[in-house]
Order: sequence, then structure tokens, then C-alpha cells
Amino acid sequence: MNTSAPATGPKPPESGQRWPEGWTKLHVYLTDLDQVKAVAESYREVIDRAVDDRPVPHEWLHATIASVECDAASIDNRTREKLIDRLREKAAAIPAFPLTIGPALAATGAIMLDTFPDTAFRQLVNASVEAINDTVEGGYGRPCGGPGHVSLSYRSAAVEADQQRGAIQNKLRDVRPGRTEITVSGVDLVRVIQSEDASTYTWEPVARIPLGE
Repeated sequence: MNTSAPATGPKPPESGQRWPEGWTKLHVYLTDLDQVKAVAESYREVIDRAVDDRPVPHEWLHATIASVECDAASIDNRTREKLIDRLREKAAAIPAFPLTIGPALAATGAIMLDTFPDTAFRQLVNASVEAINDTVEGGYGRPCGGPGHVSLSYRSAAVEADQQRGAIQNKLRDVRPGRTEITVSGVDLVRVIQSEDASTYTWEPVARIPLGE
């Protein structure tokens, strides 16, 4: 049952849009990606050729699991603690699982590492969205956009479409092995800050959310 409603305000933005002035947002992120950094670096030469793509620094690599689509400042401490408890309860029912990260794909707004398989990852996504909607009134829980992925670069919302995206994809395919396997044993609730042109995302940790054994 929902326990608290954030203050009313601007309509939540669509994925990839600039957030309302002053907003930060709570997200559930997979951040244990040390094994992925070498793979990310192997694609850097191709990313540097992509016009208007801004590489994601290794320290900010992440896979989005879910987000709370309202201003984080509108969620009071009591509701946030209930959210943490509910996320931990839901995640504890999901055993740690292997996840292959890569190869890279050139999407319209980013170059990203695909993830596979989807079954356990999607279970974690759904459980996180349920935990958000169980505790934050307003139906603000949103799953990650599309299949799981780790963005290696972002394009500013202000730039034109890249007509050379197909050529970039061909270059990405030449990078080998271009993937790695990790074990997902936990995720993090974080407060995310978006840059003014929506091309950079940084965060502050809020709570660790362990998966089950």
C-alpha cells in the first residue's frame, strides 16, 4: 500500500528528456561494474569518432534498473526509509545471477553495452518498480528503458540526429571480444543529477540493496 505522496509539481519527463529545473531523481542502479571498465575502454576509439557523443567516465558506468519519476526532494525521509526497506525485501527474494554485458550497440541517443540474458534482470526490474509503487504514492515507478544496457556515451538532447550511426555500428562490431560476464549480487539506490544538456549523469549513493543468496 502506498504510504506517502511527493509534493505536486511538473509532469515527470519522458526518458532522455531534460528534467525540470532543480530536480534530482532516485534511481535503482547496477554499479558493480569494475569488470566492465576494460570492455568500455576497448570501445573508446570508436566512441571518439562519433560526432557529439560524450563518453561516460568509468566511475559513472551503470545499468538502470528503475527510477522514481518525481523530484527526489519531494520524498520525505520516512518514505525514503520505507522504500529502502521494501527494495531490500523484494531483492532478497531474487538470487544473485550471472549477466553478460556487451557487445556495444549504437542507439539514437547513446552508444551502449547490451545485457543478456533478460529473465533475472527483468525480474529485478519488475520487483524494483513494485517496491517504488508500494511506498511512493503516485505511480512514479518506471522500469529501465528497453532491454538492460550500460551506456558508454550520451548525446545531448540539443544535437541533431547522427546520419553516420550505421557506420559507427559497423566499427563497434569490429571490437573483440567486446563483452564480459559479471555476477549481479546487489544494486544501489542512488540520487541522480542530470547535466544541463542531459548528456551526463552522476549520482550520490543512498542505500545498498543486496540480492538473495
